[in-house]
Amino acid sequence: MKKKREKKKRSSRNLKINTRIVLTSVLAIVIPIIIIASFSTVLVHTIASYFNFSTVTTNTYSTINQIQWSQTMWSITNELTGSESEQEVLENLSNFVSPLEKINSVIYIERNGELFYATNGDSTIIEKAKRLVEFDKDKNLNYFGYNGLVIVNHVKSDFNSYLIMIVNDDYTVNDLTKRVSIKGFTNLLLGRTGIIVLIIVALFAIAISFISFISSKTIVKPIKEIADGANEIARGNLDYNIDYESTNELGQTVHAFNDMRIRLKESIENQNKVQEERQILVAGIAHDLRTPLTSAKGYAEGLLDGIADTPEKKEHYIKTICQSISETERILDDLLTVSRLELKGYELNTVDVKIKDFFDDGVEEIKIILDKAEFDFEYECNCSEDAAVSLDVDKFVRVISNIISNSIKYSNPDVRGKIRFSINEYERSVIIELVDNGIGVDRESVSKIFDLMYRADSARTNVADGSGLGLSVCKQIVELHRGIIWASSNLGEGLSIFISLPKVRRIENNEQNTDN
Repeated sequence: MKKKREKKKRSSRNLKINTRIVLTSVLAIVIPIIIIASFSTVLVHTIASYFNFSTVTTNTYSTINQIQWSQTMWSITNELTGSESEQEVLENLSNFVSPLEKINSVIYIERNGELFYATNGDSTIIEKAKRLVEFDKDKNLNYFGYNGLVIVNHVKSDFNSYLIMIVNDDYTVNDLTKRVSIKGFTNLLLGRTGIIVLIIVALFAIAISFISFISSKTIVKPIKEIADGANEIARGNLDYNIDYESTNELGQTVHAFNDMRIRLKESIENQNKVQEERQILVAGIAHDLRTPLTSAKGYAEGLLDGIADTPEKKEHYIKTICQSISETERILDDLLTVSRLELKGYELNTVDVKIKDFFDDGVEEIKIILDKAEFDFEYECNCSEDAAVSLDVDKFVRVISNIISNSIKYSNPDVRGKIRFSINEYERSVIIELVDNGIGVDRESVSKIFDLMYRADSARTNVADGSGLGLSVCKQIVELHRGIIWASSNLGEGLSIFISLPKVRRIENNEQNTDN
């Protein structure tokens, strides 16, 4: 039952604004009409006696008085056309018109052109009426004049035709040219007519107030919530969420507003994160450059001061200075590479190469580097002869070189180093895997090793441990090749790096098609 009520509530909230406005306008017309019609029905059937609609009570003209005479004529007509006998009709009619005759009104009725009823049997009633106003006996008339009242009406039943005439020479109409006094105006307001008018006005006011309340709740309230949300965001409260669910224009506006707030918050957080990363990058580069430069400066000063007093010491000092300069050059080269790769519109110089041939040729160079580092090396290529990828050869060699250098730098000192290099071909891609047996990285840090200046051990100060740029360069180069790079590791169990590259058309087939 609760779910049904919630569903119904939500469906009513989904009405469009145009629909709400049209519906409100229609209700503003329909509701007062319904209320007034209901009130009129109750008035006629329940409290008609209070206002004396069916009984003439005065010989002075008013709206109520005119209604009373109309109701009286209707009652006489209804009595004449009833199914009672003639004697019963005359008895009922005499009882009904006797109050009218007491206020100096006379009644004259003809049936089929012959006299049927006349007050006190007076046959001169028609002449009295003509002295008050000229009229055609065969036509209906409602005359309310300063000198008297004349009402002429005709009615037919199944067998008879009736002429009904009411005359009153004691009837008056107030002079409208006279100034209405305050007392008269007060009497009008407090009289029966005034009460009816006030009731109708009150019904309209209640209906319009009710409709305004509905409009305020369904339209103004969500707009106010949007305004409050805008103020909160303007104050910097990006966690403020506007709670309004609907599919109409207001609901869509609220949804877009909340999305905008979320995107703004994410944008600011990303900006803060980028700024923080840049600060870490600058601090890290400054630290990494200081270390080799300080070393080179110290050994150069040692040469100037004559501390290196033997050829062997001088050679050692000079080699150390050259090594420090090489480390500085490598850091700057990595930084320059990162800057170039981050530029928009940077393009690779790619060519289609056969996977097997490319890596088979480069394995010898990798083996030489690992032999110098006293590393064991395993190589396996599970690719067909004509499987190919699109590579910028120089940039991709840089990727493999950085990964291998990273494995050498973070080798386990208690175990002989080892790298396993394998390549596997799949339907749409080629996956390269480089696995070492170094110190590894904890699971929480694996996803961060490709970030700029990231080191698993933030306390590491030796530049030989890496500048934190190498793997970031690898990630950017691989992604420019439309590939994916990721890592898997457990602390103390080595590091595995995977590179997935999309395959291209087989080169042999392409060449055959070109020859043809």
